[in-house]
Amino acid sequence: MKGSNILDTNRLKALMSFDVMDTNHEAIYDEITSLAASICNVPISLISLVDDKRQFFKSHFGVDYNETPLSNSFCKYIINDDVDLLTVENAENDDRFKNFSIVKNDPGIRFYTGASLTSPDGHRLGTLCVLDTKVRQLDDTQIDGLKTLAKQVVHLFELRKAKKLELDQKLDLERKGKLLDNIVSATGIGIWERNLANDSLTLNEQGLQIFDLDKNALKGFKTEDWFSRIHPDDLPEVKKKMHDCLNYPSNGCNVQYRLLLKNGKYKWIYEEGKVLEWSEDKQPLLMYGTIQDVTEKKTFATELQRVKNNLDAMINSSRDLMWSIDLDFNLITANTAFHDLVEKIQGQPFKEGDPVFSDAVPQQVTDKWKEYYKRALSTGRFSVKQKIQDPSKFWTTYGLTSFDLMYNKDGEAIGITCFSKDITSEILSQQVLLSAKEEMQKIMDTSLDIICTLDEEGYFISINKAVEDIWGYAPKDIIGTRYTELIYEEDIISTEKNAESVLSGNKVVNFENRYVHKDGHTVPMLWSSNWDEKDRVYYCISRDNTEKKKAELQLENSERRFKTLVQESSDIISILDAEANFKYVSPSSTKVIQISPEEFEGQNALDYIHPDDLERVKSKFYQITQIDSIKIEPFRFKNKFGEWRWFVANVSNQLHEPSIQGVIITSRDINETKNAKEQLIQSERRYKTLVQEGSDMICIADKNAIFSYASPTSTRVLEITPEEFVGTSAFDYIHPDDYDTVYNEFMKILEVSQVNIKPFRFRHGAGHYVWLETAITNKFDEPTIKGIVINSKDVTTKVQHLNAIEEQNAQLKKIAWTQSHIVRAPVARLMGLVDLLRDDKEKLKPEEREQILNFIITSADEIDHVIKDIVENTINAIDIEDIK
Repeated sequence: MKGSNILDTNRLKALMSFDVMDTNHEAIYDEITSLAASICNVPISLISLVDDKRQFFKSHFGVDYNETPLSNSFCKYIINDDVDLLTVENAENDDRFKNFSIVKNDPGIRFYTGASLTSPDGHRLGTLCVLDTKVRQLDDTQIDGLKTLAKQVVHLFELRKAKKLELDQKLDLERKGKLLDNIVSATGIGIWERNLANDSLTLNEQGLQIFDLDKNALKGFKTEDWFSRIHPDDLPEVKKKMHDCLNYPSNGCNVQYRLLLKNGKYKWIYEEGKVLEWSEDKQPLLMYGTIQDVTEKKTFATELQRVKNNLDAMINSSRDLMWSIDLDFNLITANTAFHDLVEKIQGQPFKEGDPVFSDAVPQQVTDKWKEYYKRALSTGRFSVKQKIQDPSKFWTTYGLTSFDLMYNKDGEAIGITCFSKDITSEILSQQVLLSAKEEMQKIMDTSLDIICTLDEEGYFISINKAVEDIWGYAPKDIIGTRYTELIYEEDIISTEKNAESVLSGNKVVNFENRYVHKDGHTVPMLWSSNWDEKDRVYYCISRDNTEKKKAELQLENSERRFKTLVQESSDIISILDAEANFKYVSPSSTKVIQISPEEFEGQNALDYIHPDDLERVKSKFYQITQIDSIKIEPFRFKNKFGEWRWFVANVSNQLHEPSIQGVIITSRDINETKNAKEQLIQSERRYKTLVQEGSDMICIADKNAIFSYASPTSTRVLEITPEEFVGTSAFDYIHPDDYDTVYNEFMKILEVSQVNIKPFRFRHGAGHYVWLETAITNKFDEPTIKGIVINSKDVTTKVQHLNAIEEQNAQLKKIAWTQSHIVRAPVARLMGLVDLLRDDKEKLKPEEREQILNFIITSADEIDHVIKDIVENTINAIDIEDIK
């Protein structure tokens, strides 16, 4: 595996190639961490990317920070140890991690499992990991799910990278396509596409002109229509070339022919084409090619032949080298300058048909020229520049040699034409121009403002280094970018309108807009620009407008604060003369005391003071002539309805300030505050009565039941002082038999607002246990408490009474059960004797009836004795004093 070292440069390059570090959160990655946490049943899941200094979290589920240093990184061990998976069941027991701050401190990490994020070329970028504050293990299904999600993260990175590459390629293709269209339009070459399946033809604008067709005529233009317009003498060759081109395999074809025009004349056409698409059975489906109007070339062939001799003379008189060779690198022809140079090198010139390689030159030179000729044969036209050092003359010259293929009348390559000229003066001129450009760039780069040029479509052509400080980009990142890709979205329309104005000839100064910094924040900019019609470029200077905007914002905020303080404040600001007459009152007087500023005109402030406070306020006010500022303690001031309101006031002497010439008084209504203080005193008195002097004990504890407060009543109820309670756990006082019940009830408070705990035994300060009945309330959200409020009442006597009653009820049930059997026999006899008398119907004899009555009396006496015994046994079993 390649990514086995944190500092491995190839690994870091692979990580940077995805352009994902320090990017904003994206929902698709957050969904993965959420799913990972759910699958593994843990509270925390991270997509962690590790560079050479830190780990950045592309997504963090369960924590609220974006990165941590490597010193706290579990994930770095996956990279350094070069493993696909790392599991730590208990970090507290692992020497590698036990001293990590996230293990020792909050959040107290114990469990970690991370799956490697491995790029397709084998570099470990980071991990998809899950963490918990509890010790745990994952099963195989969870681990497989985590690995699958890790692969999905890498797939998303790859997709992100591919989309960026695709966008870059699309922009490049659009630029190249536009350039190609311009080139094609400039050369006058027609482009055609022939669909052989439906025998249809498509032509570009130049093609339509060359074929002398319009778009409507092209719709029904078939191959036979094309043949019908070809000169009869040229048609056989055209059909043969087309037949050869349509036979698989085909490398393409070219042909010249005469085409009939609408005016009855012919023009010469040169056409090239190639089959681009074949069917499965090798039948041609689609052809593509070009056409040129070569009429002038053909017309002037005779003229060209006529001037050939003159041309030869001109070529031979040139000091530039011209020669041509055949496909076997033998000389076809050359001008005089070429022959003179060869003769100088090897003592004699080449003859036509001789190889153009000589033993008189070094082998490495021969090998270089062979490569040039081979390249011309394989690629066609190209040029090379050569630097030639002549030691005998102590100077350097430069040459430019061009190579091109030479064709016969059938368009077949038959050789190579070569042209070489001395470009020393041009090179020297370019060097001077380049040097000047470098000097100009140095000057531009010293500017603190952005200096740049843009083409007509708004793409940056050049920009100075100030862009790094202002926008965060290197100049190379900006060049070739359209300005709309960098402007804050809301400013694009106004900026484009401004650019149109500049393009129409208007010079723009101090135009404002916002650009987006590389890190995402907006930068206010101030632009000046103009359009150069000759060079067809915008020349622009832009300044970072941040400080100016801050100053404007501060001024605006200052004005807003002034308006709020003076005009909308709840305080009343007034200006009085030395005699306490009103000169100015702020509009807030209407809101505070229902008296408008106009109503105060001509009034004296002392007329509104309560009689009991008047002398004190007056004395304070007149001290202002000796003291610059004073404070008047609470006093009563009359509102519009004659009600007295409590105020305090600060008085400032501004009698000598030309813009004021008076005493400034800032008055604040404290009527509600005075009432609130009274209510607070009453509340504190009630609190003291209820909490400190009540019969219940009130405590505050944390989620572990550790006491942070106990009311003074703890001393009276349990003989344990509040100081002894603080810092101890409530569970240390619970009777062992009641511990589990109380603990389970207490833990419910973390989920509900209030829990009532039935009586339980609590250890008294003297060592014995008492029964407490308790209500606990969750007040963690209350800032003044931030804990659990525990209200406990001693119910020992109540519990003892209940226990005694239950014991007595058990004894009564036992007595009732025993005596019921004794009572049941005489009652049964008595009932039988009664039934016997009821059914007598004069059948019994008198003596028999008498006997039955005696039996009834005997049974009744027996029942009476039994009842007396039950009452006596019950009295003996129950101590009445015990249940009082």
